[in-house]
This record gives sequence, C-alpha cells and structure tokens, in this order.
Amino acid sequence: MNAPMLVPAVNIRRVFALTSLAAVLLSGQAMAATEAPPAFVKRISDTLVARLKAERATIKKDPNALNRVVQENIEPYVDFEGFAKGVMGPYYRQANDAQRQAFTQTFKQSLVRTYAKGLAAYNNESYTIRPYTAGKDSSKAVVSMDFKTDTGTVVPITYQLIDINNAWKVRNLQLNGIDIGLTFRNQFASTVQNQHGNLDAAIKSFVPTADAVAK
Repeated sequence: MNAPMLVPAVNIRRVFALTSLAAVLLSGQAMAATEAPPAFVKRISDTLVARLKAERATIKKDPNALNRVVQENIEPYVDFEGFAKGVMGPYYRQANDAQRQAFTQTFKQSLVRTYAKGLAAYNNESYTIRPYTAGKDSSKAVVSMDFKTDTGTVVPITYQLIDINNAWKVRNLQLNGIDIGLTFRNQFASTVQNQHGNLDAAIKSFVPTADAVAK
C-alpha cells in the first residue's frame, strides 16, 4: 500500500484561502441587491414625481406639504444612520448612543428640507438617468440623473448607493453639484468648534443648510 502523499502546509493554506475567497464572492453574489441601481433610482423617482404632480395644487398652497411628500417618498430608501455617521465625522466616535440618535433625527429632518428645496426649483416636467457604469464593489453604486424644467434648466442629482440587506439605500447625494454629506460635515465641525467641543450643545444647535442647492 502506497504511503499517502503529504501536501506542503503552504499549499493547504493557499487552497483554503482560495476556496474561502470563492465562497465569499459567491455569497456576495447571492446576497447582492437584485434590483439594478438605475432601476432603483428610476422607481423611487417615478413615485416621487407622480406624487408631486398629483399634489401640485396642495403644495402651492402649503409649503410644508412638499416636505411631507418628500419625507414619505425618500425616508424608506435612505440609510440615515450611515449618512449621519459620515456627517458627524470624527465626532461620531466621541458621541454616545443618545447623542448619535439625536443627531440622526436632526439630520433626517434637515436632509428632507434640503431635498425639498432642490425639488422646489423646478416643476418635474421630465428627467433622464445618465448612462450607468458598475464599479468594482458590487455593494456600492453611483447613479446620476438630470431633471429638466419647462424653461430648460437642468437640475443634476447624483445618488451614492449602498446595498443593505439585499436592498439599495441612499448613503449620500449631490444636488446641483453640491455634495450634501461633505457640506453638512463641514458645517457640523464648525458648529462643534463654536460650541467649544460640547457635543450636546452642537447637536441641539446644528442647523445644516445647503442654500446653494436652491439657487
């Protein structure tokens, strides 16, 4: 009976590493969001535009109605926790759970108002999604679109998406070329400095603005 062949330990480790990597890649494919990123953006945009058109008369009479429509149509699709974490930047690690929750709530309200301002700049006559190119990381995607008004004004919007539990979520966005996450992050850092490092005071007084978006 022939003696069993001894496989060098380095080869065993290499095989294990390769098979483990393959398993991770296969599981990643199985767990990836099934909806294509452009299709996701088109779906939520179509729904939002339909609401805006249907409730145009109400929105003209009540400015708060626009905020309500925007909140109801984007809240389920935004990763507010991850978005807010990026805006807090290095202060996120310093904050306790209660402070993080308070900031996330404040940020959520601010994001809705900012997005509503961008939408108020046009009448939603039409929009087009730009050609999409997938990146190396299948759990992330960037989708850009252009809204065009009846006067020919184009309002560009870029969504930065992340796959969470097999569904795309918005992690950051740009309106009219303004990076909302970066803009709010710089503003929050300034607020903390103005409050002499007092996070509670900074969170309470933080009022992020993106006035350039509305302009």
